[in-house]
Amino acid sequence: MIARAQIWPAFLMAFALFSGAFSCHAQNSNWKCVKNSDSVLVYSRKSDSANFRIIKATTELKTSLSALVSLLTDAPHHKNWVYMNKKAEILKKDNPFSWVIYSQINVPWPVTDRDIISKTRMKQDPVTKEVTIHAEADPDYLPENPDHVRIPYAVAEWHFIPQGKGRVKVVFTIEVDVGGNVPQWLVNLTAAKGPFQTMKKLRKMVKEKKYKTAELPFLREPDF
Repeated sequence: MIARAQIWPAFLMAFALFSGAFSCHAQNSNWKCVKNSDSVLVYSRKSDSANFRIIKATTELKTSLSALVSLLTDAPHHKNWVYMNKKAEILKKDNPFSWVIYSQINVPWPVTDRDIISKTRMKQDPVTKEVTIHAEADPDYLPENPDHVRIPYAVAEWHFIPQGKGRVKVVFTIEVDVGGNVPQWLVNLTAAKGPFQTMKKLRKMVKEKKYKTAELPFLREPDF
């Protein structure tokens, strides 16, 4: 039972992520704050369409849009910051704004490892400069791996929202069916750890030189 309880957080960040005080009540009443620590907030609410919990994780930090997008699209290094990720690779990239990514999630024995294939689209608002990255699971894109349970459904979004003075608010939301025989009530009970740990590592990783100095020509940084 303990092993099963540990697997949910990995799926929350497998897609594929304030320096001051936070206040949990500063959200829509449908969201429940389930974690508030180390400049990371994690919220939960029931899905309107299924018996799932939708998870939202937020943080704010001084960085650039290019740094965040470079980190998120550096698939081979997801294992360094995405909770319980053991492998990620981009299978297809049509252009800088569209790609397909495959990820494997290492979960504790005796639960079978999971994998996920997601089609991803990125766009940038020409006025606010906000970057939105939308990903949806495509379980039939490749034949199933016999050593993994394919995640059948997931919808996730990253929002990188400029706040001025070089600061960016990061918002991540996800709704997912992890597949297999893991009870949904157990999934819902253990939903906060993965997003929290991943956001903490994102805050650290994005400061590494190769991300910090990134300048992506297809993105426009805010002028303010």
